[in-house]
Amino acid sequence: MTIRDRLRDDPEPVSPEQVMRYWLDQEIEDEEGDPDPDALDTEPALREELFERKPIAERVFTPEPADWYRADLSEAALRDLRVVVGEPEQGWRGLADDNRVESIAERIRDADDVAALESETSKDLEEVVELADDIEDGGPESRLVVLEEGDDPAYVADGNHRTVAHVLYLLRGGEFEGQEVYLGVRE
Repeated sequence: MTIRDRLRDDPEPVSPEQVMRYWLDQEIEDEEGDPDPDALDTEPALREELFERKPIAERVFTPEPADWYRADLSEAALRDLRVVVGEPEQGWRGLADDNRVESIAERIRDADDVAALESETSKDLEEVVELADDIEDGGPESRLVVLEEGDDPAYVADGNHRTVAHVLYLLRGGEFEGQEVYLGVRE
């Protein structure tokens, strides 16, 4: 079963440029010299700015093109997302028993000392806890960038902290109201 089989509604096709513009906007810290993503009117300019800030974006947008959609995940699809790809036992994968976001959220929920767990990784797990604490009944407002490649499970390219926080919120008994994503599908 693919992630597309577990969406809450029909996905809306979007352009790769729209996804890049959104992702770049999430990375901009509004400091002097930062570009305005809406003012970058060519795909190469968007790519350059995004790839410079987020090297994983290069894997997401090259070499093979993906079909992009704006979609709303089901709770099962959210819980089953994998963490960003990379070296085994590094970063998020070092915390996940099976590369699933839900296994990281479970470790955080079950930890006697989140700071001690955080010391095992380069990820800010206390930020994840704070994000989970702040989720309102409507769920997170920001979108995730998710990629599904062939038969491999879909993974979070951008938004791992937010994804783990949302699942942690659900594990604590929070209500699921949906999770918007930009979903890339590469056959």
